[in-house]
Amino acid sequence: MNFLRFFTPRQSFISSALLHDSTDIHSHILPGVDDGISNYPEAVEALRWLKNAGVGRLYLTPHIMSDFSKNTSATLSAHFDSFIQKLENDGITDIPALQLGAEYMLEAALATHKKDGLLTFAGRHVLVETSYITPPLGFSEILENLLENNYSPVLAHPERYQYMDMNDYERLKNQGIKLQLNFIVLTGIYGTVIREKAEHLLQEDMYDFTGSDMHRLSRHRDVYSLQKLSEKQILKLQKLFRNNRSLW
Repeated sequence: MNFLRFFTPRQSFISSALLHDSTDIHSHILPGVDDGISNYPEAVEALRWLKNAGVGRLYLTPHIMSDFSKNTSATLSAHFDSFIQKLENDGITDIPALQLGAEYMLEAALATHKKDGLLTFAGRHVLVETSYITPPLGFSEILENLLENNYSPVLAHPERYQYMDMNDYERLKNQGIKLQLNFIVLTGIYGTVIREKAEHLLQEDMYDFTGSDMHRLSRHRDVYSLQKLSEKQILKLQKLFRNNRSLW
């Protein structure tokens, strides 16, 4: 057991000021489109809370995958435009600035979505994910195809993939794939194994970006105030949040 972990002063995401004027590149707050926030009032509540916590800019990144077959770049863009219009009509301005992205499952349907044009960060960065348990068939080739088509894949929450080890992460980095930390895992909310893997990847400078992956405000509200972050982790996270800003 690492006793230093318990006696070293720790800070939270809020007390450390990490979220001050921050950019979050991963969230499921666009209401009613996936397994995230389901309705408009809940979305407004979450956005206002995030603004109050310090978040300045936020990408809404609904899932695009076979489980949500109606989600395409066109349908989500229309839904996003309607959402923004309603916020404006209701005079809601005390929220972060919003842009639309997406989180793409690496599966066969991705080829079709690519033909229609992918929703990206800063023109070419695209958030992608896989099953937590097994990699997709042709995993490396799918990523290589994205790279060849001038996309820059950003792999969401790599710390949660049970089938990956350090050799896999290094291979992905050598391929040119960016890695995105779900920063709340550092509090242990997803368990010790995932927290320790994320801590190791962060220590080894394997991550490029970070995001909340917020699905429900109720799950995140208290987590942002948990005093779990070491000084070294805060310094590493500051760099990731600066990288996030480059995607806006």
